[in-house]
Amino acid sequence: MLVSLTLLALDASGHGRSAVRAARDAFTTVLAPVQTGIHAALRPVGNFITGAVDYGQVEAQNRHLRAEIAGLRNTAAAAGFARQQADEVLGLQHLPFVDGIPKVTAQVIDIGGSNFSSTVTVDRGRDAGVVVGQPVVAAGGLAGSVSAVTAHTATVTLLTDPSFVVGVALPEHNTGSAAGRGGSSPMQVTVLPTSAAAPKLHRGEVLFTSGLSMEDFPAGIPVGRVTSVSTPTGETEPVVDLRPLVDPAGLGYVDILLWSPQ
Repeated sequence: MLVSLTLLALDASGHGRSAVRAARDAFTTVLAPVQTGIHAALRPVGNFITGAVDYGQVEAQNRHLRAEIAGLRNTAAAAGFARQQADEVLGLQHLPFVDGIPKVTAQVIDIGGSNFSSTVTVDRGRDAGVVVGQPVVAAGGLAGSVSAVTAHTATVTLLTDPSFVVGVALPEHNTGSAAGRGGSSPMQVTVLPTSAAAPKLHRGEVLFTSGLSMEDFPAGIPVGRVTSVSTPTGETEPVVDLRPLVDPAGLGYVDILLWSPQ
């Protein structure tokens, strides 16, 4: 304390000011590294204390940002689903194979859960003119037929169901029947015996409804694409596997044709 007071007195009186300044500068030079080291050592402690004080606010901001991001993702997903539905409905408006046939557009509201049947429920029924037996189509082609009706809903048996059979036109003026086999299995086409030459079918060929007299479906609706053709030993008619053009698992909207064989 005595040294400090002496230095202050000399500095104030002007005597020895240069010496005091030199001593002060030297003292500052010596202590500068120590000051820097102490500051660096205490900085994490200060940051920790500041972070602890601001933690609640930062966490609230993070929750808010996460909620905003989730909302944006949900909005984008909803927009994508809406576009998909709009495209599906628009696709039903330009089906060349149903020109001139009155139809009712229906939305699939339930998928049958049975392992033994392939059905869906749609939101149009008797009040819209729907009756049992009417054909049901989608953007790719034939989807199935109406098997049950209430006032406001209808059950559609899909073409993959084991009970579903549809007549198909074959080359060389032949006809056949395509039957569902359940699940994801392809339909199987049985060639009906005729006096005509055996049909020459090729893999990738698309088969259409035959539309024969009293057939349950009008002619010219695409049914499926040939995936394999084989002739069992001792048989003259080929066995044909047919992959439906319509994916039954992906149906969102369908057209019910207000049509009957009569």
